[in-house]
Amino acid sequence: MNVRCLEHRELCPNCHRIALKVCEYSEPYPRVEATCECCGYRSYDIPMRLDGEIFSRILDKLARKEIGEICIDDQCASREVIKLLKEGKYVEYRCLECGAEWNSEEVERALIKVRSVRRYISNGNSLMDVLKAEEGECPLCGWDVGHLHEGYTVEIKCPVCGYHNEFKEDFPQEEPPPEVLERFEKPEEVG
Repeated sequence: MNVRCLEHRELCPNCHRIALKVCEYSEPYPRVEATCECCGYRSYDIPMRLDGEIFSRILDKLARKEIGEICIDDQCASREVIKLLKEGKYVEYRCLECGAEWNSEEVERALIKVRSVRRYISNGNSLMDVLKAEEGECPLCGWDVGHLHEGYTVEIKCPVCGYHNEFKEDFPQEEPPPEVLERFEKPEEVG
């Protein structure tokens, strides 16, 4: 996969030099990697580990949400759910605990996407080749989740399917030598 990044320089949170090469990727989903060319600090994300057992749990949970057995939001997970509307296969639900509303078609689309990811992975494709999402979407089920930013990394936590990435920061053990520090400018002090 040949993915280009939008690259720029920022202030490193470790050595406080303008040497942090920040690379913003839009594929396969919006994410950021940052590496300091001065001290070696690194910030990046790691996709969730997905295996057969995890896929089975996710698909079971989504199926229960599709029929209104549990709340759409994992943080609530209430069983106090009512049907608001039923027209053929289409059903709208509301959680009586948190007030979340959803419909069966939205969850069905999420189920279809998770099944397709599972099928592609079981056919030998790399996880990063099949997790695809636009800005604010869960790369596994496609739900609109928004993204949290922690430092330079993009954190994904899907309250519907449970997909989440981990973000890591590697701090160097030693100070860079003075000649390396001199190559990178310090920001101007205010005041």
